[in-house]
Amino acid sequence: MFSRTKKLNSYNRYLITVYISVILYFIAIIAPVGAVHLDVLKNSCVDCHTTLSPFTDEQRRLNEIRLNHTVRDISCSLECHEDVIRRTASDNFQQWSDSDHSKYHVTCDACHGGNPDVKTEAEAHASMKDVNDPDSTIYFKNIPDTCGKCHAEELEHFRDTMHYQRLRSTASGPSCITCHQPHSFKVLKSSELTALCSVCHNPKDKIAVASVPQDAKRALEKQKEFQEELLKAKNAVAGVKAAGRDVSSAQMDLDRAISVMNDIPSTWHGFNLKDFDEQIQNGIDWAKKAQYKTSDIEPAAPAAPGPGIIMAFAILIMIYLMRKR
Repeated sequence: MFSRTKKLNSYNRYLITVYISVILYFIAIIAPVGAVHLDVLKNSCVDCHTTLSPFTDEQRRLNEIRLNHTVRDISCSLECHEDVIRRTASDNFQQWSDSDHSKYHVTCDACHGGNPDVKTEAEAHASMKDVNDPDSTIYFKNIPDTCGKCHAEELEHFRDTMHYQRLRSTASGPSCITCHQPHSFKVLKSSELTALCSVCHNPKDKIAVASVPQDAKRALEKQKEFQEELLKAKNAVAGVKAAGRDVSSAQMDLDRAISVMNDIPSTWHGFNLKDFDEQIQNGIDWAKKAQYKTSDIEPAAPAAPGPGIIMAFAILIMIYLMRKR
């Protein structure tokens, strides 16, 4: 039994070592190939940053330590290795190249400034300002306006929030990168909101309303419900249309639901959770209505009170009045 366990542990160590080696190979050799489509941009920022190694000397040293620890059966988890290696090995360019900004060819100069048409680093960076310079496009107070050059509707809603007012006046409010993170520009999931929002919205510090993190989480969970109902409605309308039936009325409801969905990003950035919830509910109602119409079943109207209920209510009123006298 002991021999079998020992062989199993040895085999597990071998698998972990191979797995980590494959990840390192992918990041260092294969992953950069994914950036080949960026060659057509003729952008010196991309050309230069593509050639930068995703590993610093310190990161290489740490990765060697991880491999040695694994071989020597020092306790650790495969999930930990995968997460740490990916996190430490990904430089700003790698994060950007995996983002939607990369897919839509939004390159470094769109946010950082500089001249992407020249070849030397000195010339390319000549007009760029330090991140701590109040005139810099990436100075923390200026980031919303920088992002707003493309995301105009989101900025319009954000400017009306307390977040924006505090950011501009006291530098204590969140900015775009507080939630979306620079270079990766990820969109937070509902499960990630609580920890982030609770930095300010908590009962201990009393900086802002403590219920917001849970309210925001529920709002995004409801958005997911809306997405599911919208998909059902799209499939239902498409199926009925393919069968040659008239879908004009259902299509109108579906279009209204789609319009609500398209407005969600800008609506969310107003951080009015009550309004956001109402808009989401409207979208859900339109999507369900479209589904009902394709199945020839309209949503059931609330039943009117029957004569028995009315009579009983009248008797109760009479008894109340008699006792009062």
